[in-house]
Order: sequence, then C-alpha cells, then structure tokens
Amino acid sequence: MDDILFRHTAIATPNDKGDDFLQRQAEAEQDKALVNEAKQFDLDLQSVLKVDLPEDLAEKILLEQSFAVENKKTLNNRWHMAIAASIAFIIGISLPLLNNLNSLPLDIGTVAMQHVQQEYYFTAKIDEQASRTAVNAKLASYGGKVQGDLGNVFFVNYCSFEGTPALHMIMQGEKGRITVFVVPDDAGFIETPVFNNQHLKGLTEKMGNANVVIVGEKDEPLEKMHLKLQKNIQWNI
Repeated sequence: MDDILFRHTAIATPNDKGDDFLQRQAEAEQDKALVNEAKQFDLDLQSVLKVDLPEDLAEKILLEQSFAVENKKTLNNRWHMAIAASIAFIIGISLPLLNNLNSLPLDIGTVAMQHVQQEYYFTAKIDEQASRTAVNAKLASYGGKVQGDLGNVFFVNYCSFEGTPALHMIMQGEKGRITVFVVPDDAGFIETPVFNNQHLKGLTEKMGNANVVIVGEKDEPLEKMHLKLQKNIQWNI
C-alpha cells in the first residue's frame, strides 16, 4: 500500500481491517499514530453529534403538525367569511348588519386556545429565563405584582389577544409548559370559566381588573398553576 492510499484510508476509514492497511501500521509507529489520531477524531465527532432527544418528541411533533392543520382551516374559514361578506354587500345587504355580525363578542377561551396553537412552535422552544423584575415590569400595567415564587417563567411580553393588548407568559407546569394570558376585564370577551378542545384545556378567573386565562395540554393539572398565581400575585382591585 503506497503512502497516498494509506493516508486516504487512515483518514476516511481508520477502522479498516485490510491486511495491507494493518501491516503498514505494524511496520511504522508514525503510521499507527496517524490511524489512532483519526480514530479519536471520529469518536470526538460522534460525541459532539450525539444529542439526547426528549422522550415526548414524537408527541410534540404530531401536536405541532395538528395545530398547523387547524390553523390553516381557521384562516380558510376567515377568508370564506370575508368573501361572503363582500358578496352580501354587493347584492345589497345593509352594511350595519354586516358590522353587527363581525362585532359579536368572542369566547375568551377559544381565542386563548387559537393563540396558543398559532404560536406553539415558538412557545415550545423559547427560554428567556424571565426574572421576577421582568414579570413585574409587564404585569404592572394590569394591576398585578408578583410577591412570591412563580417558578420558571420562560417568556413574558405583551401580545395582541384578538386585537386587545394583553400579557402573555409561558411558565413551567408539572407536565409541560403552561400559557398564561392576562386580559383586561373591559375587553368585551365572553367569559368561559373552563374550556377545552381536542388538544388543549384551560380555565379563566377574574383577578383584580383583569381576566387571567390559563392554557395547557390535556394532561396538565392547571388547578395547581391557578393556585400558584392566586398565592403569589397581588392584584389591585
């Protein structure tokens, strides 16, 4: 085996068991050292590339795909409603009637679940390690102040809750992540104490001058998060 072929084999397939390749290693220490170096590089590379996958990865991927399908259906329904409204306007149905139909109050639970589904890819991965100071800076606008331990808060910021400025928090629950919305009480949504769909469930309670909406996956004990928020946040009344 010539030098070029030996070096190519050592780098590309250092575990080759060919007689000529093994003989070169036995005859020259520098050739053996080159092969050992290549073997160690392969081991180091495998160690870097090895990533431990979460046990529920498959379930999370399926859930995310399901949300994507449902979100597409929601967008299609809205588009069809917009087309129907345009046609109705053209054929003479009064504009005030259409406006009344479009301004019907929405179910706060349904809005919350749609919001979670639409942002699931983002919220399932984010971790900004929000501090109590950061939470209080945002929560103050809604009359709340954290005075205890909320546990891990992955994200806190303002969001548009179907057009209403609201607070959006992602927190650690017992089974997974929990989304908490703080929505102004005067936003005009239909209050739903408990709600659910195929994948999510939630509950709503008036705290101070806001509605606090808690959303999690079906196996999440939301009542524990509910008690934690009651215990550790003081609200101005």
